Amino acid sequence: MGRNRAKTTKRLIAKVAWLYHKAGLTQQQIADRLDINRVRVSKLLATALEEGVVKISVISPYVEAFELERELCSRFGLKEAIVVPRMDSPKALRQAIGLASAQYLEQILTDDDILGTAWGSTVSEVARQLRPERSLPNLTVIQLMGGLSHATSNINPLDITQIIAEKYKAKHMTLYAPAVVDSKKIRDILLSEQSIKKAIETAKQSTKALVGIGPANEQSTLVQSGFADQSSLQGVIEKGAVGDIVGRFYYTDGQPVASDLDDRTISLELACIKKIPFVIGVAGGPHKVNAICGALRGGYLDALFTDDNTASSILAMSEAEKQ
Repeated sequence: MGRNRAKTTKRLIAKVAWLYHKAGLTQQQIADRLDINRVRVSKLLATALEEGVVKISVISPYVEAFELERELCSRFGLKEAIVVPRMDSPKALRQAIGLASAQYLEQILTDDDILGTAWGSTVSEVARQLRPERSLPNLTVIQLMGGLSHATSNINPLDITQIIAEKYKAKHMTLYAPAVVDSKKIRDILLSEQSIKKAIETAKQSTKALVGIGPANEQSTLVQSGFADQSSLQGVIEKGAVGDIVGRFYYTDGQPVASDLDDRTISLELACIKKIPFVIGVAGGPHKVNAICGALRGGYLDALFTDDNTASSILAMSEAEKQ
């Protein structure tokens, strides 16, 4: 008798699964047809999956990216991860990451947000590709760091801030100071100036932030912009720096690197970046793997937008460290 009941149950599980997945009936229609309640139908469908009666396959070129995104979130406690396909050139990669990030930013920005922005070619690409369908007149866009007077406008935080604000018909707040100055004394004097002090305090109140992640090498935006020379950068590299966010360098474990360069930098400190409720990091390419890993270990990011090669390398590095 028990064996017959078990056979009946297995047949019912298979029947419910077939009606739902093959015949296309709703759960309520199945319940009506088999004269059982909808809750039982739902439980039988769950059992069908658990016992392997039903096996679901998702056939799509995006599946690998979805798996990488899930693993990045699980491994590093991220709230969101978006992985784009690898590209043939650095420019194409920046455009792909920029487009994905812009579309995401369009979804999550609200009218009462304070959006802090940084510098760099990928962050600039995000700003360029924004196509918001709504205005956010109460949105405030604020620089997280000083400007780059020596740099081209496509990576300057001042220009990036203005572009985003204009597209949303929002307010923007400028930090009228260089990103790096000649001495700690000059930095301290500038930070005591009222307009600069107010801009820094507003930046600390950011509810969301968009930041690039730079490597600690000659490809660093600080060096490319002319604000830091090779000797200054070499100093932080010799200390063990692997990357920077808003011009603030950190070790492989994410801890800040104290240096003469850091003392001359005008931007939010890494401890303040960590306090921003939602920080979006945009970066990709093999030369940034160590920098991204350090940023993730430091807990500076809530969301990461990168490419599949970089994501795989980050996860492989993390797995090797565990072992």
